[in-house]
Amino acid sequence: MKITSQLEKSKKKNQAHKDGNFHRTAHVWIINDKNELLLQKRSANKKSHPNCWDISGAGHIRAGESIIDGAIRELKEELGVEAKEKDLQYITTIKSTKNPKNMEHAYVYLLRCNKNIEDYIFEDEEVSEVKYVYYKELEKMVEERVEGLLIHQEEYNKLFEFIRKKLLGR
Repeated sequence: MKITSQLEKSKKKNQAHKDGNFHRTAHVWIINDKNELLLQKRSANKKSHPNCWDISGAGHIRAGESIIDGAIRELKEELGVEAKEKDLQYITTIKSTKNPKNMEHAYVYLLRCNKNIEDYIFEDEEVSEVKYVYYKELEKMVEERVEGLLIHQEEYNKLFEFIRKKLLGR
């Protein structure tokens, strides 16, 4: 897959990572009406972080693709979720520099979805399992740095703040 990296040059994803180029990703958190967030378990065959719990749906933006179109595509590919632009609530953009081989501008969104766990479809072999976790419980898991949970500290902080302010009015 070709992605648009630093200075809008098109490169294969692996090359952009190898070269340490900034590139765009979409991160979509799914939340249901019980304020439970969907976590996906990355499949055992993933190159990075196999068998770890992570963001509901996320992926690289392809060259020539908009952020929103990439987010919608990733939801469909990873979880079988059909979404429209109007369904996605923008939370923030995070410039990730902690890994010099994965320099990202991550565009973070929230999607309200009330699918049952058994209704999610793992179409591209990237996801092995999903589960809902009440947002307060996930907050606790992040604080405790629970083994097997990928920690995106800045993103979690923005996500929980958004939920409290925008969804719960606190």
